[in-house]
Amino acid sequence: MIPKGCKRLAEVDFPIAVVSRHAVREKSIRHGHPSTLHLWWARRPLAACRAMLLALLWPDPCDPLCPEEFKHRARDLLPPIQGQIGPTDQDLRKALLRFIGDFANWDLSANANYLEASRELVKAAYDGEPPFVVDPFAGGGSIPLEALRVGCDAFASDLNPVACLVLKVLLEDIPRYAPELLEEVRRMGAEIKREAEKKLAKFYPHDPDGAMPIAYLWARTVRCESPSCGAEIPLVRSFWLCKNTNRRRALRYKVAYSSRQKGDNAEPPQLEFDIFEPESEAEVPHGTIRRARATCPACGAVLPPQRVQAQLAAQRGGADVTFDEQGNRIGGARLLAVVSIRPDEPGRHYRLPTDHDYKAVWRAQKQLRAILDEWEHGGKKDVCPVPDEPTPTRDAHRAVGSQIPLYGMVTFGDLFTARQKATLIEVSSQVRSRNQDRASDTIACILSKLADKQSALCGWKSTAEYMGTHTFSLKALPMVW
Repeated sequence: MIPKGCKRLAEVDFPIAVVSRHAVREKSIRHGHPSTLHLWWARRPLAACRAMLLALLWPDPCDPLCPEEFKHRARDLLPPIQGQIGPTDQDLRKALLRFIGDFANWDLSANANYLEASRELVKAAYDGEPPFVVDPFAGGGSIPLEALRVGCDAFASDLNPVACLVLKVLLEDIPRYAPELLEEVRRMGAEIKREAEKKLAKFYPHDPDGAMPIAYLWARTVRCESPSCGAEIPLVRSFWLCKNTNRRRALRYKVAYSSRQKGDNAEPPQLEFDIFEPESEAEVPHGTIRRARATCPACGAVLPPQRVQAQLAAQRGGADVTFDEQGNRIGGARLLAVVSIRPDEPGRHYRLPTDHDYKAVWRAQKQLRAILDEWEHGGKKDVCPVPDEPTPTRDAHRAVGSQIPLYGMVTFGDLFTARQKATLIEVSSQVRSRNQDRASDTIACILSKLADKQSALCGWKSTAEYMGTHTFSLKALPMVW
């Protein structure tokens, strides 16, 4: 056991430059990284946690009180990994610090030689008894996870229930049941997918030619306030749909004027879109929204941010379509294009929307209304099916620039369209119906990622042809056009 007066490695030196480089690189690693389990704002880099834990757990070999057993084990374990070590304690200290810096590399985090050496040295420093690492504010679990990795016992807790769910999956379920848990997650996921597809098919119908839509590209809309115009302005930052080097698609529009352009019954001009293959950037129209200022494509008038915000606030964010009683669109969000895939053709395909697409949204709105009516008539005994907690106000989050309350999204439910809400309600009910299953907590984390990737604040990435942004892309909730 390390004597109380013995210094730890962290008290005398630390390979901060090497560890910092590995910590920075780790931010770009997605495949297989624990951070992809669930988004957590204050997640600490695993590289830094792993390195600092070892530097705090291991004694300084140059300290007179350093256990001899630890030094002997270090001289046995490190040479096969790093080569020969000099005869002095100073040489051994350098070798230990170099090991810590190398082990901070994510590529070596599961290396058998490094894992065995780190765990054996921890045992040697504590007479074979694993030390107990306590993290009462564990958050995303980086510190306790790395404590388990290097052979310690760990206790982790947090006041946030989301953090507790992440900690349970990351520190208990996966280490204990990894192979079986993977199969159970696959089995349960397949069951939920089958059931959800049956019940949600009417909201996501296939095209008549058999193509399957995979993305619907919408635009919020406001009305031009010029007295002689009144056209509907789709708020679009870019009209590019696909911007690959070998395949380019974009939207363009023309302004159609009605025969009735004068008098009190004059009809405002309409925008008619089509999809084309541009040969140059100049052929693609400029976006209609910039810094919350909307430019009317019909007359060129500019709406200031305050008027854009006021019109969208009246629509609770403007992400949903407004229908009349017969299901005809009369305002709100406008569907610009539908992205689909075909079983016998590679790549993405783009088409203009049809009435068939709007009818599916109308059916989703009616079902959502029925769900909420049933909840209200039941006395609102359970949690609201649609999240009704208030979104952060701008004053409370001025430092991170939360903007969405300015546009009328005053509850978290306003971040989603009616079809997205109906989808998430159905999938979450499928998950709850299996809450006795060992994989249910892991599936709940997957459901949270579905909610993060399926909201009205997600955007299409034209260069890669997928939903390239998610709701919490930033540490705030900025407006997305």
